Amino acid sequence: MNNNQRFNVVVKHLKTLNERLDMFEDEINITNSVPQKFELQKKIDQEILPRICRYEAEYWELYPQKYMEAIIISDDEAQPKLLQIEQAVESIEHIPNTEYPDELLLLLQDIRAKLNDLDKSAAAKLKVALPLIPAIASYELEMDTEGVMYKTWKGVLNLLRK
Repeated sequence: MNNNQRFNVVVKHLKTLNERLDMFEDEINITNSVPQKFELQKKIDQEILPRICRYEAEYWELYPQKYMEAIIISDDEAQPKLLQIEQAVESIEHIPNTEYPDELLLLLQDIRAKLNDLDKSAAAKLKVALPLIPAIASYELEMDTEGVMYKTWKGVLNLLRK
């Protein structure tokens, strides 16, 4: 079974278990019998919740593999967006403060500080794992991308200042 098929099976199981959990919780709220409530709660705690936890852990292990393409943003795509954000912040900052709530101005200051804070960049790493033999062996590669992003951002700022 490949990862995509397993992911779909895990989603199906989670849906079924959550429906069962909802059914048991509804029954607890409806029933007047204390022993029956106790037994239902015991089934939830000992059977359903541990299985949900196991499937959720597997779900999040498989999730990035299924949707990795959706969360990768290239430098070429990111640079115009960063420029748009900076331009938007600048245009809002030039409008008198009386037109915007204080909370918005605080957020704008925070965004401006993050855009200008080039000396304190976050550590950025790209980690790739290639399964050689599924579930047995994989090859992992880790690359530091912090320097690349710093140089790119510095170049963008230099272009803007000219």
